[in-house]
Amino acid sequence: MCGHVEIGEQKDIKIIKRDGSAYTPKNNNGASAGSMLPVVTDAMPDKVQQFRWGLLSLDDDRIHSKNKHARIESLLHVPLWRELVGHKHCVVRVQAFFEFNRDRQVRYRIERTDGKPFYIAGLWDIWLDIKTNILLPTFVMMTMPPNEAMAQVHDRMPAMMERNDIKAWIDPTYTGQQRISYLLSHPCTSDQLKITAEKDPNRS
Repeated sequence: MCGHVEIGEQKDIKIIKRDGSAYTPKNNNGASAGSMLPVVTDAMPDKVQQFRWGLLSLDDDRIHSKNKHARIESLLHVPLWRELVGHKHCVVRVQAFFEFNRDRQVRYRIERTDGKPFYIAGLWDIWLDIKTNILLPTFVMMTMPPNEAMAQVHDRMPAMMERNDIKAWIDPTYTGQQRISYLLSHPCTSDQLKITAEKDPNRS
């Protein structure tokens, strides 16, 4: 699954900082696990915040990026995800994401055919760095089985949703199972995706 995304234009986004003030973030063309991305959470559904991509658990004693994706089929079975489902949901906004096909040695850029951003379902939590006593907001992106177009380049795809569906994912009255069922019944379709093969700038 994707480990690199393009955030794109953010002129319409006002990020709310921890002190309550707001700022307009600069455009960021590239971000990978460990980067701060714009998210909306069920705790503050009317605010856009910056969370670190890569969920950290209470048991973690250092910052890492291994928990950047969570399979939607495993949300109720993996202890780390099960603790958050039904309680801490978020949506991440990106303009495009990238997949590298090792067999073909090709990187693919995936974006919407209409040019609009992707909204990807996720889970979030706040991690306490015991070394500095600083709280760090983190999140993980959901993945699901691919549609026909994505299956040509990868065996998974992000759990993408329409903007109008965001409220369903972060609705506090929905159970975890209801949210999962909603995402699985509203998958992103192949005709919504534009997939372009391109040279990976990180590879020779």
